[in-house]
Amino acid sequence: MKLNRRTLDKLKDQQTTIISEGIQLKGQVKGTHNVILYGEFEGNIELSGLLLVGKSGRINGEINANNVVIEGDVEGKITTTEKVEIRDGGKYKGDMLARSILVSENAVFEGNVKMKVEGEEPSIQKFTEKRSSQSGEE
Repeated sequence: MKLNRRTLDKLKDQQTTIISEGIQLKGQVKGTHNVILYGEFEGNIELSGLLLVGKSGRINGEINANNVVIEGDVEGKITTTEKVEIRDGGKYKGDMLARSILVSENAVFEGNVKMKVEGEEPSIQKFTEKRSSQSGEE
C-alpha cells in the first residue's frame, strides 16, 4: 500500500490500528483513532479518525468516520464528516454522505452520493451536461 505524504503526516501524531491480511472480523468497531484494514470486516465501523481500506481489504457494513480511503472493496453505507477517496483499483458499492469525494479514473463506484453541507443536507438538483462535438477539423 502506498500512502501519500499528506496522509502519512496525519497518521504520525495519532494512534493507528492495523488489521492484517488474512484476518476476518465480524461485529462493531468504535474508536477515536485511525484504522488501516488489509483483512476482511463485516459489521459497523464508527471512527473519529481515518479508515483506510488497503488493496487486500474488504468491508461489508456501515461506515461512519472523519475520512475514508478505499483501495480495496467496500459495500455498504458511508457517512463522513470530511472526505471519501476511492483510489486506483478501489471498488465501492452503496450510498454515501460526505463533504467531499474523490474517485480515481481507475476506480469503481456504484451507488449514490449526497454532499454534506455544514449543518444540513443539500437538496438534489438535476442537470444535463452539454458537450461540443466540434473537433476543429473538417
